[in-house]
Amino acid sequence: MKIIRVFSLLCLIFSSFNVKLSSQQCYSQDLVEISGVTFKQEKYYVITMLREGERIKAKYFAAQDFNGNNVYNRYLEWKKYNPNVVLLSSGTYMDDRGNPQGLTIDNGTIVNQTLIYNKMDALVVVYASGGIAVSNLKDGDLRININGTNRVLDIIKSSNDLDDFIEWATSQRATVFQTHLLVYKNQLKIDSYTSNKDERERRFLAVGKNEDGKIVHSIVHCPQYSTLYEGSKKVLDFLTTAKHLDITFMINLDTGAQDVFELYNSNCSPNSSIKGQLDSRKAVNLLTYYFK
Repeated sequence: MKIIRVFSLLCLIFSSFNVKLSSQQCYSQDLVEISGVTFKQEKYYVITMLREGERIKAKYFAAQDFNGNNVYNRYLEWKKYNPNVVLLSSGTYMDDRGNPQGLTIDNGTIVNQTLIYNKMDALVVVYASGGIAVSNLKDGDLRININGTNRVLDIIKSSNDLDDFIEWATSQRATVFQTHLLVYKNQLKIDSYTSNKDERERRFLAVGKNEDGKIVHSIVHCPQYSTLYEGSKKVLDFLTTAKHLDITFMINLDTGAQDVFELYNSNCSPNSSIKGQLDSRKAVNLLTYYFK
C-alpha cells in the first residue's frame, strides 16, 4: 500500500513538472516560425522572425570585454535578465587571434577602429533597442541622427564622417561590425570570381519586408554544400520567389571555424533542426535573438 502511495506521489510530481515545462514560453509563435522547406529540390531550414511591436530583438557580442570575460560568459550574464532566447549564432569573421576584423564597436565600446575599405562592404549596426541596420559602404549613404539632425555619412571617403560615426555609435551604445555584403536591395553583391571557393553548409541572415509590408528577419540554413556565391544566389532566389521577401540586405553567418548555432522552440526546449558544430562556450562572437 505504501509503495502504491509513493508511486502515485512520484507520478504527481513528474506530471506537475511536465506541465510546468510545457507551459513555459520563450517567445510567441505569432512572431517566430521555424520551418523546413524544399525549393527546387533542395532543403532549406528557415527561422522567420517578425519585428512587429519590437518584441523580437537582436543582441551582438563582438568580443571579450576589457575585464577578460569571454563572449560566452558575457552572454550567460546577459541571459540572466533576458532569458527568452530564440537562437544564438556565430557572427562575422575573426583573425587568427580571435579578434574581430574591421571596424568593431561593442555596446558603445571601441574594439577595433580600423575600417576595412575593400573586402567587407556591409557595415552592420545593432541598436541598443534590438534592431539591425546595414549600410553598403560603397554607396556612401550611411544615415544616422546626430543631435536631432539627420546626417548622411561617407565613412570611406571622409575621415571626419568616420570620426562622427564612431562618436555617435559610442554615445548610443550601439554595436557595429563589418562583414561581406551578399545581397542589397534584392541585388546580388557577391561574384563568383573573387568570393571564397570553399564548399560547405551555408547560413545567412536576411532582413526585409514580407507581403504585408512588415519587417522580417530570416535566418536560412542550407545543409547542402555550396560555395558562398552559389549559396547566396540560391537563397536570394528562394527568399524572393518562395517566401516573397523584399530583401533589404543579406549577410553571411560563419559556418567554418566558428560554426556556433543553438535554436529553441517556443516552450524553451532545444530545437535540433539547425545545430552548429562548435560548442557555444568556444564562441568568439555571438549574435542572439530574444523575445522581450
